[in-house]
Order: sequence, then C-alpha cells, then structure tokens
Amino acid sequence: VEAEMIAATVKRVYDLWAGRFEPEKTVGVIVPYRNQISAVRQALAAYGIPELCRITIDTVERYQGSQRDVIVYGFTIQEEYQLAFLAGSVFEEDGLRIDRKLNVALTRAKENMVLTGNPALLEKNLVFRNLLEYVKAEGVYFSMDPGTYVRGAF
Repeated sequence: VEAEMIAATVKRVYDLWAGRFEPEKTVGVIVPYRNQISAVRQALAAYGIPELCRITIDTVERYQGSQRDVIVYGFTIQEEYQLAFLAGSVFEEDGLRIDRKLNVALTRAKENMVLTGNPALLEKNLVFRNLLEYVKAEGVYFSMDPGTYVRGAF
C-alpha cells in the first residue's frame, strides 16, 4: 500500500510541475528496502506515463550525493522489529540524537519533502517520534485513509 501511496505522490508532483517536470531533477524516491523499489516502480508504471518510469528510486545509501526538487521518503515498515533496521545508524552529537540515514534523506530535497509511513509504529522510536512532533507542530502533517490517498484525493 505504501508503494502505491508513494506513486500517487509522485504522480501529483508530475501534475503540479506540468511542463517543467524533468525525471532527473524534479522528483526522487528514497526507500529503505530494494523490494520496495520494485513495488514503487510497478505502481508508477501503472500510470502509463513514461517520465514517471525514469525517476530515480533508491535506498538512502545510494542516494547520497544526489538531490531533487522534491523527495518522497517512504519509511516502509509494517512491524515494530523493522524499526531496528530503519534506525540502525543513530549517533549522539552535542547532546542530540541524530539518525544518519534520515539526515541524508532529509537533505536530498531542494524544495519539498514528503514522508510516508505508519505513525503508530514510527512513534515507538525517539528520533522518529520527535520528527512526527515537529511536523505536526509546523502544521504540515496530515493523515488519511490509504485508499483515498492512492486515488489522488489529497
């Protein structure tokens, strides 16, 4: 389901950037698992838009050094045990807990960042809970039924 949500987000970016959309510059997708890359590619292919099939979808390690105007980051976790892999690169600096992978993902976006994930699971991790609290405080968090989201009603 999250792959379809990511694809719907990319499709919305495509629509909003009509006439200016460049697959190599406009939008990129970061996910933690290779099988999710395949799932997102399949979901994008279903739109039948060749430009969407040319965007970069990769893991955070392979995205390092690249930037896009819009980055869509999918946390891609369905079980609590997956948090350990997702948050496996946390270190402390000046009294702050920093997740290296999340930091790299967040700094790949030039203009906009869209995060997709399961907040009930993400809140079980301190770093992700702080991120969710920040996003909510900034008024840029929204929650909706995945089926509604996938249909583009956002």
